[in-house]
Amino acid sequence: MNIIAELRKRNVFRVLAAYLVGSWIVMQVIGFVAGASNLPEWADTLVLVLVLAGLPIVGIAAWALELTPDGVKTSGTASELEPKPIGPVDYVLITAVVAVVGLFAWQQFAAPAPATIMVTEAPVSAETGPEAASIAVLAFDDLSPDGDQEYFSDGISEELLNVLVRVDGLQVASRTSAFRFKGSDADIPEIAAELNVRHVVEGSVRRAGETIRVTAQLIDSSNDRHLWSETYDRDLSTLSIFEIQDEIATAIVHALSEELNTFLPEVEVDAATTNLTAYELYHQARPIFLARTDLGEADGYLARAVELDPNYAEAWEMRAAIQLISSINNIGGLDSELGTSMVESRVLAIEYAERALALNANSSLAVTVNTFLRYPMIPETAEDRIPAANLRHAIDGYGRALEIAPHNGTALNWRGIAYRYVGFLVEAHADFTRCVELEPGYAPCSGNLVAALAALDNDEAAMEVSLAAWNRGLPMSTMEGILARLGYREAFLLQAARDYEIGAPWGDHDVLYEMYRNPAGGFEHLIPAISVWAEAEGLREFRFPAPDVMIGNYEAMPAFSLGLWEPELAGFRASDAFQPWLAGTPLPEYWRTYGFPPQCREGEAGRIECG
Repeated sequence: MNIIAELRKRNVFRVLAAYLVGSWIVMQVIGFVAGASNLPEWADTLVLVLVLAGLPIVGIAAWALELTPDGVKTSGTASELEPKPIGPVDYVLITAVVAVVGLFAWQQFAAPAPATIMVTEAPVSAETGPEAASIAVLAFDDLSPDGDQEYFSDGISEELLNVLVRVDGLQVASRTSAFRFKGSDADIPEIAAELNVRHVVEGSVRRAGETIRVTAQLIDSSNDRHLWSETYDRDLSTLSIFEIQDEIATAIVHALSEELNTFLPEVEVDAATTNLTAYELYHQARPIFLARTDLGEADGYLARAVELDPNYAEAWEMRAAIQLISSINNIGGLDSELGTSMVESRVLAIEYAERALALNANSSLAVTVNTFLRYPMIPETAEDRIPAANLRHAIDGYGRALEIAPHNGTALNWRGIAYRYVGFLVEAHADFTRCVELEPGYAPCSGNLVAALAALDNDEAAMEVSLAAWNRGLPMSTMEGILARLGYREAFLLQAARDYEIGAPWGDHDVLYEMYRNPAGGFEHLIPAISVWAEAEGLREFRFPAPDVMIGNYEAMPAFSLGLWEPELAGFRASDAFQPWLAGTPLPEYWRTYGFPPQCREGEAGRIECG
C-alpha cells in the first residue's frame, strides 16, 4: 500500500493514463492515414515499439519530476508530498483508459477479421502479357541483288536465335513460331502479341560478291521503341559471319540488361566450321530438312559439306536425323550409296550421330537420335521383347538432350511418348505441352497432347488443342473417343467415315458411336466381322485402339500400345485378359524397378491393377 500511495502522491498514475490514451489516439491516426500516405507496412509496428519503449521512461519521469506553476521541478520525498484528491481530470482519464481497453479488446476478439486475398502465381499467357525478358528473332530479310540468298539470311537469324536460347533468364520464341511471319506485313507489336514476347529482333542480310552487310535492330514492342540497332559491313568468311552473330548477341544482351535493370549473362559464339562453302551447304539443307520435303536432296548438301569439313558436327547430326526420319517414315529419295533400306538407314544414323558426338558431346540432336536408335521401345516383331531398362534409358537420354537444348521439340515429343507408354501421364502431358508451346507447327506434339489430355479425362481441353491445331493448318484429326464422349455425333460420324471408311462390317456408324460412348455396352456379337475387317484394313498396325479390341477381342492388342490409357479401354484394363497381356510387355518389370504410375498398383499374388 505504501508504494501505491507513493505513486499517487507523485501523479504517476495520472501521467501513465494520459500517456496511454494519447498513444492510442496516435496509433489510430497512423493506421488511418497509412494507406493514403503510402507509408510502409512496418510504420504502425514502429510506432507501437516506440510507444512501449517510452512507457517506462514516462513512468520514471513522472516519479522524479513534477509539473508546477513555476515549471518542472524534482519531486520531494514521500513525507514532503501530500496525496492529491481525485478530481474531474482523474475521472476523465479513468473513463478514457477504460474506453481504450474496451476498444482494444473489441478489435482483437469481436471485430470481423479482414478478408484474406489468396494470390497464386499463374503462368504467363497472352492474356496476362509477356515476360519482360522475352524475345523473338524474326527471319532476316534477304536484300541480296538477285534475291537468291534467303537460305543464307535465314541461317544467320536462326544461328542468332540459337545463341540467345542459351542466355539464362531469357525466354526465346521458337524458330517455328517466329519464322511464321516471314514476308508478313504485320507490325512489330502485332507480331510480338501473337508470339507472347516483349522484345523482337529483326534485320536484313545483303550479300554481294565477297562482302556482306548485316543490319539488326532490337525493338521493345510495348511502345514500339528501338532499343538498339547496328549495321555490320565485312568481308565474307565464316569467321566474319560468326563474329557478327557474336557481336549482335552481345549487344542485344547488353541492351536488354540495361532496359530491364537486371543481369543477363553473355554467351560466346563458337565457329561451327571454317569452310564457307560447307556453311552455305548446311544452310541450304536445313530448310529442306525442316520442311521434310526432300530428305535425299538435303542429305546430298550435307554429304558435300562434311567432305569439305569432316569436323562439321552440326552437319553430321543433321545427317543422322535425316537417316532416322527416313527409316521411321519409310521415305525414299536417299542416294543409293547412303542406303535405302530401313536397316541401312538406321545403321548410318547411329554412325553419323556418333561422329557428331565425338566432335561435340553437347550435340542435342545427336543425343536424341542416338537415344531413339539404341533404346527402342517398339519391338520389331511380335516375338521381340523390349527390356525394361530400354524405357528408362530412353527417358534419361531424351532428358540429357533437353538439358543441352531445352528447345529440342523432338526430344520433348519422344520423351513424352516414353512417359505415356509407361503410364506417367502427367509427365507426358507436360512434355507435349512444352513441345506445342515451342513448336506450334510440329503436328506430332499437338496430336500426342490431345491423346494425353484424353487419357487424363480432360476431353474439353483435348478438343481445344485440336481446334487450335486445325487453326494453325496442321493435319489433325480429333480422336473418335473424344468426339463421342463430348456428344458430337455428327463430327464423330464424319471422322469415322474418313478413318474407318463407309461400309465397315457393323453396317451403321451409329453402332460405332454407341461403342465409343459406352464401351461396356455389350457388342460382342460384332467381334467376328470386325476382326476380319480390321485385319484387312491393317488397323492393328496403323490405328489403335481398333474397334474389335474395344468390344472384347483383346488378342488384337499389340505389346506396345500408347492407346492403353485411353478411357475407352477401361474395360480391357479391368478384364482378366489384361494380366497375360501385361506380362508380355516390359511394363511390370519397369514399374517394379522404377515405380508404379498413380493409376496402377500391385496387389496380391503379383496381380497388377490399373484404373
